[in-house]
Amino acid sequence: MKIFVKILFFQLFIFLTLSGEAIFTFDISRFYWSNQITEVEVNYAIPYDLLSYSNEEGKLTAPFKVDVKFENLDTGELLYDTLKRISVIPSYEEAEERNLIALEQFKVFFKPSRYKLTINVVDINTGTKITKNEIFNIDSLPDVLTVSDIELATLIEEDTTEEQFTKNGLKVIPNPSRIFGQIRDKLYFYFEVYNLKKDKIPYEINYIILDNEGNEINRIGPKKKSKTVNTTVGIDVGALNLIAFKTGFYTLNIEVIDGGDYATQHRDFQVQREVVTTVKEEIPLFTEEEMKYYAQIEYIASNKEISEYKALNDTGKVGWLKRFWKKRDTNPFTPENEGLAEFIKRMKYVEDKYSTPFKQGYFTDRGRMYITYGEPDVIETRQFELEYKPYQIWEYYSFGGYRFIFSDLGGDGEYILIFSSTSREPTLPNWKKYVPADVPVMHGE
Repeated sequence: MKIFVKILFFQLFIFLTLSGEAIFTFDISRFYWSNQITEVEVNYAIPYDLLSYSNEEGKLTAPFKVDVKFENLDTGELLYDTLKRISVIPSYEEAEERNLIALEQFKVFFKPSRYKLTINVVDINTGTKITKNEIFNIDSLPDVLTVSDIELATLIEEDTTEEQFTKNGLKVIPNPSRIFGQIRDKLYFYFEVYNLKKDKIPYEINYIILDNEGNEINRIGPKKKSKTVNTTVGIDVGALNLIAFKTGFYTLNIEVIDGGDYATQHRDFQVQREVVTTVKEEIPLFTEEEMKYYAQIEYIASNKEISEYKALNDTGKVGWLKRFWKKRDTNPFTPENEGLAEFIKRMKYVEDKYSTPFKQGYFTDRGRMYITYGEPDVIETRQFELEYKPYQIWEYYSFGGYRFIFSDLGGDGEYILIFSSTSREPTLPNWKKYVPADVPVMHGE
């Protein structure tokens, strides 16, 4: 049995101004299509500063890809696809001022089971990957009054087009982070009701807001809704003004009453306000140790990034470096920048391991390769072959399989890169004369 009926990946990719943290987020909403088929709607948002941009003909562009995988945890069946995208922003200043995010949606149709969704966002320029996953259930539609998931949005308006965020005659612009406040004081919501009675008596809806401790702080309703002829399905939308809500976590509860039948559904959300203080406390972006290394990016930045960085003035370089390292933070949920910490670890290692009386470790070939690719999976050292200078073979199982060969050509302890299996690194034309003929090579990209 296949785990899906149909999958729709939309190609439209738009930028919106939204409040909230600069982290990759996605949200899942489920809507019944029949007793055994459920539409799973996935909305995801990528803040501009998680991507690496280069200047292409006056435009700041960042190519990236989104790997999507659904796994049926009951049967082991898989559904996956890769979406290739290019993000374009007007300028760093405008993107930061408007807190731009890229927003996209795709829909999948599933049968009842338990599923795991994994999304990988990969920055093509840097190779940086952000991974998130979530486990969710798909159930059969019960024979009683039922409410779908509540989709939270930043805007809902009438729209008869067939654009990406349009459904049932409405444009629903989702908010996957579920964070409101600051410039977004209105919370919009969309949900569906199933198994309404086949009569002409209106059903009722109550909207209740609970705080983080479960206390009711606002109630609207009952709102009477007329039923659509010849269908037992209802659609409802609304908007809540959050201007009086303080920073915190809340829950939107929906109650539906149809005669003697009752159903409920809820969705959590967050209100986030900027805290205004009379004295601005300056928090240093980097520690003293990090300040020593954070501008030494030549081994891990692309050629375009380096050119862009060098073209800036001193003030521009500070902001550029802040964005550069923020994009390489592999875990933005912690205070430490793990990407910068790993880089510093590699820099200190090569300074200690590969420095010579004439050259610092990060200027040597082995130091450069260690900083760029990390610790090799295998290092083979050969020092006692009479016809050859000492040489080393480094192997990486990642990156598709790379091999580098270094030789102590000058006899001074500095090993020079003589062979690379990838076109990213140079190979000496006559490298074979420095190693035995039986030294194996692997050919990468």
